[in-house]
Amino acid sequence: MYNHPVSSEDATMKVWRVIGLCVLLSACASGPATGGGPTSDTLPDDGIVRPAGTAPVAMRVGQVLEIALMSNASTGYQWEFTADGAPVLARTPGPATPPPMDTQPPMPGASSIARWWFRAEKAGETTVRLEYRRPWETLSPVDVVEYRIEVR
Repeated sequence: MYNHPVSSEDATMKVWRVIGLCVLLSACASGPATGGGPTSDTLPDDGIVRPAGTAPVAMRVGQVLEIALMSNASTGYQWEFTADGAPVLARTPGPATPPPMDTQPPMPGASSIARWWFRAEKAGETTVRLEYRRPWETLSPVDVVEYRIEVR
């Protein structure tokens, strides 16, 4: 049998591969961290709902919807609401503690995350629609996002 010497560099790479695989598998096993949530009556009574994809976002009255979109103010582009979900949803201030990613000041010219929060005020269906554009231009927006919201 041929014995192949294993260098410490090879062993280190194997350890990192195993760690990376474990992280990926645990992420897959835990299910999605964001999304419209289940459409059944098993929605949590508290917490923040974060939409993902094009499926309708299911919420209960009193829950908070968070929309987080990449933005770069240094380009002049900004997100503008063309539909804000009223009267089913009402804008609300965000959490007292910002997410860890938002605690560092952005570097000049770097992208950042723009966030908005909405409280589900009453049962019904509504739409939240945003367009990414320069306010002074009359061109079509460079990006559009639209979320269909169903509040029970």
